[in-house]
Amino acid sequence: MRFITKFILRIIANALAIFIAVRLIKEITFTGDIIDYIVVGIVLALANMFVRPILKIVSAPLIFITMGLFMIVINAIILFAVDYFIEALTINGFMGYLWGTIIIAIANAIIVGAFKQHKRLETE
Repeated sequence: MRFITKFILRIIANALAIFIAVRLIKEITFTGDIIDYIVVGIVLALANMFVRPILKIVSAPLIFITMGLFMIVINAIILFAVDYFIEALTINGFMGYLWGTIIIAIANAIIVGAFKQHKRLETE
């Protein structure tokens, strides 16, 4: 049950992060409705669950050499794949992917971190 709760939280966090990125970055446009945001959240959560670990293993030497900065490139590749498969999402240019990746990572960290903090306070 805990896995499903975490997965649903990731979907919601990704959908909200995409919403925030669309509002803040002019290179990212979205032509869908709330259901499309949820679909993007699902696809992004699945890509982060299955594709990201493989990319991290394959590019481990580059991640080590760049002291973790190559993770931004990995996240941008995942965002590119989501953009490729979802018609409602359009990202133009490298800077759109770069800033989109950064905004999505920050938004996810804040949302998931707030949920973890809330859960920790509940158990105390």
